[in-house]
Amino acid sequence: MNPKDKIIVTGASGFIGGWLVETLYLNGHANVRAGIRSWASGARLGRFPLEITLCNVLDKKQITEALRGVTHVIHCASGSPEVIIQGTANMLDAAQKIGVKRFVHLSTAEVYGNPRGEIDENFPFQYTGNAYGDSKIEAEKLCWKYSAEGLPITIIRPSIVYGPFSKEWTIRFAQSLQSGNWGIFKGYGEGTCNIVYISDLVEGILMAIQNEQATGQAFNFNGPDLVTWNQYLQGFNSALGFSKLRIINPASAKIRASIMTPIRTSAKFVLYHFKSPLQKISQRYKHAKKLMKSVEKSLKTTPRLEELGLFNRKAVYLKTKAEHLLGYKPKYDLDKGLELSVKWLEHIGLINSKS
Repeated sequence: MNPKDKIIVTGASGFIGGWLVETLYLNGHANVRAGIRSWASGARLGRFPLEITLCNVLDKKQITEALRGVTHVIHCASGSPEVIIQGTANMLDAAQKIGVKRFVHLSTAEVYGNPRGEIDENFPFQYTGNAYGDSKIEAEKLCWKYSAEGLPITIIRPSIVYGPFSKEWTIRFAQSLQSGNWGIFKGYGEGTCNIVYISDLVEGILMAIQNEQATGQAFNFNGPDLVTWNQYLQGFNSALGFSKLRIINPASAKIRASIMTPIRTSAKFVLYHFKSPLQKISQRYKHAKKLMKSVEKSLKTTPRLEELGLFNRKAVYLKTKAEHLLGYKPKYDLDKGLELSVKWLEHIGLINSKS
């Protein structure tokens, strides 16, 4: 890339966006601008002397200001269906007006639905009723519309991304393993865990933004290992230094997940409407506080029904196109990725794995 090129990363306070901004900056690309939704979310990026700007993707005025002087956009902002769909539409419209050299859109392998077998980029979209995956399909359709109109677009479809700062696949999984509520999910955990370490994904995205052949293309990004979800959980548990995982039979896993579904719904309702009085009760009564923490822990660390479905999905997201066209070659195997993830978890005090 030209040193004068100006890159903005939307959703820069998030897991992937934050990694992209930091990697660009640390690799000497000073012309990177971090677009965040609110100043309160800028603490992580505030460690570096780089440019941070407000860029709520639902605010067209903010977008216009944030894209001033920008030549490349890496669109990582995510959230509600409105943020994913309308936010993407707003970003595409603004990028088209200023004539950016490239618009990289971060999508997801979830646009393929619940497939089986080997899945390449030509596999059709599949709606599942899942708000996130279905919204990403709509956002991609917008991207392809603008691509047909001449906007140089590249779409990235990562699989399961883990590593430091990952709330879902690293922090929550570590806490779930530590809770004792998780184990080897017999009958459910034998699906393929398409896991990719964050550094490999970031390198792939940066390869795509610099390669002219990537214009008008979509790419799957996956890691070097093909393991089952049970193997991932066993490897993670071992890296954390926890006791050997127990085997959880299919009926037990499904019953527990089913029981927790209405409880989660009720808990969200109660928390939304009665958060203040509940906080006062927990502050006044130690037993109530202990009970609330116990319930919260169970809710967070019990697998959801849709999660069990994911663990049983036997699909492989092929990265062949990225390998051939971009020269993508993931460097972090599962052992190395988990080792680095655990070191980070220990460093920030979320897990005391050796105790």
